[in-house]
Amino acid sequence: MSTSAIRPRKARRALALIVVVYVLAALGTLTLALAFRSKIGLWQMQLALDQVQQDEIAWAACAQASRLLALDDPNVDSDADVWSGWHALEIPPSPGTAESLPWQAWWRLEDESAKLNVNLVPGDVLVRIEGLDAAAAASIRDWIDQDDVPNPDGAETEYYAGLSPAYACRNGPLETLGELTFIKGITPEIYFGTGKQEQMDDLNNLAAEQVQAADNGKDFVGLNALLTLYGNGKINLNTVLPAVLKALPFLSEAAQDEILSRRQSSVNKKFTTWEDIRSNSTFTLTDKTVLLQVARFNSNHFQLRIRIRSNGSACLCEYAAFLERDQKTVRVLNWQRKLSRRQGNDLYGAANPG
Repeated sequence: MSTSAIRPRKARRALALIVVVYVLAALGTLTLALAFRSKIGLWQMQLALDQVQQDEIAWAACAQASRLLALDDPNVDSDADVWSGWHALEIPPSPGTAESLPWQAWWRLEDESAKLNVNLVPGDVLVRIEGLDAAAAASIRDWIDQDDVPNPDGAETEYYAGLSPAYACRNGPLETLGELTFIKGITPEIYFGTGKQEQMDDLNNLAAEQVQAADNGKDFVGLNALLTLYGNGKINLNTVLPAVLKALPFLSEAAQDEILSRRQSSVNKKFTTWEDIRSNSTFTLTDKTVLLQVARFNSNHFQLRIRIRSNGSACLCEYAAFLERDQKTVRVLNWQRKLSRRQGNDLYGAANPG
């Protein structure tokens, strides 16, 4: 056989070998792609299942908090009540098994009457909030009022129309507290505060019974902690935040100290009637006049904070809900799932200051 006849045959074999290699490589790549796609699908299914379970746990926390509020005396609310503080939620076993779901959960109720209703608060109180300057307070009033005439240093539609992207001034009551971040002069530091936020380390070993949480209201003075959209504008003296007391005009420091000392006392010294104010010798006539106008002793609205994490994980899933109580009836007004975060970080992934 001639050399010229052998060479094409070798060339064809080499070409066939190359084609086989390419086909095998393509099949390998396709297999890896399918395996990766399958793995992504399994992850998505697991995430969906996790979210369903977390939602169910959050609803269980809503039910437990609602039951405690319904059993509580609706005429007087204080930090000494059974609903106050962090509670560990006991999670039942999975249906049809003896194994518990792989989650830990805690919840806490906060009295919305401990805060200032931003839609009702007078301008002379708003401007006294720590960290809020006169211009930012004027812009909040302009956002809420129904005209388009700006207050000095404030802002109306003309200002917001010149922004990129542009948007309109609401000229009406805030519908969500987060709207404050759209208002001129409200920085993230003003909205979220600059104090050290509450840590979750102490919640790791909680039993199912109530555990009181340390109050850090004096450290965290962000508007999202001091303002609310709920209530009639009156302030519950038994749960009021220190920064809220400081914002009340004409209220003496002695009166503020008296109110806070009662709130923080281990002895039951809560305010229960108007006579408790009138007969208190620490309060001056001016103090009594102020308190008789703004004070109350109970609440109808509560914020429910829920934190859920997988056993052994540092990643937290958080929910926020608002509950309304009318005598013995409690209903959930709204609830939302927040962004997940790692323990010790805020909702947006930034490390806590301090």
